[in-house]
Amino acid sequence: MDNKNKHGFTIVELLIVVVIITILAVITVTVFKGVQQRSRDSARAQDIASIKRMLLMYQADHGSVMRTTSYGGNGPGGWNISSSATWLSFLSTTYGTVPVDPVNTGLADPGISGNLAYYYYCYAAGSGPLPATPNVRLGYRSEATNLRVDTNFSVESCL
Repeated sequence: MDNKNKHGFTIVELLIVVVIITILAVITVTVFKGVQQRSRDSARAQDIASIKRMLLMYQADHGSVMRTTSYGGNGPGGWNISSSATWLSFLSTTYGTVPVDPVNTGLADPGISGNLAYYYYCYAAGSGPLPATPNVRLGYRSEATNLRVDTNFSVESCL
């Protein structure tokens, strides 16, 4: 018999090709997941900047920003979380729809890992370790790094 005329692939060659394609697929899916997370984090940063502008416009019109008590409420105020029904409702009446987190899960303390929701708090002057001026804390938890990203700024007063 003449072996020169055999055509086709052996089982080993086919298995090697399948393994290579599987490895490339896993790498692609992993990279794509990270891109989605970073994209949502970018949208979050833009939303927080937009909410900050809305809060500053509210302060310019009313002389202060509202203190919320929808979560917490034991101290000088409370966290307002974007997944709650009262998410910055004092803004939405005049300034339009207030952005919410793209994933928007979690009704608990924003410091807890895994909660993907925007949060807002207006601290009265000199609350705890804060400076003697009223401050707003606005932020989100990054999906890519799982760290809180806070934006803090001073306001004239918290009502």
